[in-house]
Amino acid sequence: MAKRAAATVVASLTITCLCTSTATADTRVGDTQVLSASINGGKPVVSGTSAGASFTVTVTASDPEGIDYIDSFLYRGPITDPTGGLAAVREPECTVSNDVTTRCTWQFMLSEGFLQNPDAGTWRLHVNATAKDGDYHWKESAASVNIQRASKLTANASPEPVVKGKPITITGALSRVNWTDSRYHGYANQPVRLQFRTPSGAYSTVKTVTSSSTGYLKTTVTASRDGYWRYSYAGNTTTAAVNAPGDFVDVR
Repeated sequence: MAKRAAATVVASLTITCLCTSTATADTRVGDTQVLSASINGGKPVVSGTSAGASFTVTVTASDPEGIDYIDSFLYRGPITDPTGGLAAVREPECTVSNDVTTRCTWQFMLSEGFLQNPDAGTWRLHVNATAKDGDYHWKESAASVNIQRASKLTANASPEPVVKGKPITITGALSRVNWTDSRYHGYANQPVRLQFRTPSGAYSTVKTVTSSSTGYLKTTVTASRDGYWRYSYAGNTTTAAVNAPGDFVDVR
């Protein structure tokens, strides 16, 4: 919790400072322009029970007189009253092209103890690009990312082998990490796809099963041919997508 408190204080001070000076979501003075911004290469950031998750943020900005500096930080909730904030762990690495365009990359870290369950969801990137002549471009939401709780999924098809035309029962469980106790717990009432593939084919969805109040999954199909059965969860804003390993059933 000490790490969380320290990181939150630093980011909160930054947010407060910028919020008091930013009148609109996108404020631009002069020729400075934020050209692009990305978080983790456009992919969600998934955190489980390990020491943490690291990812990068990249921003490109330009000005005819050159860029003096670029600041960035992540926040959750409205910019005027954020529910969380995260600053980079070190100074950015920047490259300059033709004395006009600057591209900076920051390293961010979700350290153990920083995240609590309500922190899962969409975080946004605030960018301040300031030119050498004093022009600037502030973007309230230059990019966004889903910070997700890691998930697990299992599947077991039985009986093995099975007679053609007889029922196959596929059981499994969907769970996701609880950042408070660093354990995985069943994820209730979630749509999970039952998928099948032949030994040489690709998976296709057979039906959708809803997880129970404990994350338990169970359904029955009719045996028709050899192949692998698995459950597949598409994920959502707060929880990562996951596929169970395929379980092979020999149909005789």
